[in-house]
Amino acid sequence: MKKGLLAMMVALMATVSVCAQRANRYETENFQRAEELMNEGKLEESLTYFEAELKENPKNAYAHFLMTTVYMDLRRYEEAMLAIDNALKYIPKGHKEIRGITHALKATIHETFQEWEEAIEQLTMCLKVLPKENYRDRAVAQKQRAYMYYKSGRYDLGDKDYAKYEELKEETGLDF
Repeated sequence: MKKGLLAMMVALMATVSVCAQRANRYETENFQRAEELMNEGKLEESLTYFEAELKENPKNAYAHFLMTTVYMDLRRYEEAMLAIDNALKYIPKGHKEIRGITHALKATIHETFQEWEEAIEQLTMCLKVLPKENYRDRAVAQKQRAYMYYKSGRYDLGDKDYAKYEELKEETGLDF
């Protein structure tokens, strides 16, 4: 239950951020239709439009990213991993927030395979690139990495990350 809730939180946070940051140059008919279908819960159908979009614009990081979330919802984790790797390859370096969130999403995929060390590595990358003022996403990443440390038996590091998560919650007055 905890694992599913954490994955949902990361995917939701990521999808909202991607939609807010994507460039207008990818506002094609295929991309828009894929996103509409995804939002309507017509996931398999949305993949058809994402694939068409990527044939026309293979470097559309946001299509790769949103495809990742669709694959995850469909529990097609191998395909999700390929899509997230492409998203990371094409996200502009200056889009630090979305790069960070993409690393967190990749960590969630590693979690489904019980690849704790790989998940920890991705969350560490997430925390390195996320802007310092992005308290909510940083807190979620700290909490997720604490969980990964616990799963890998590194309780001391998990305790430190969980304490940092609690500190961020207290500092901001937000409840994540």
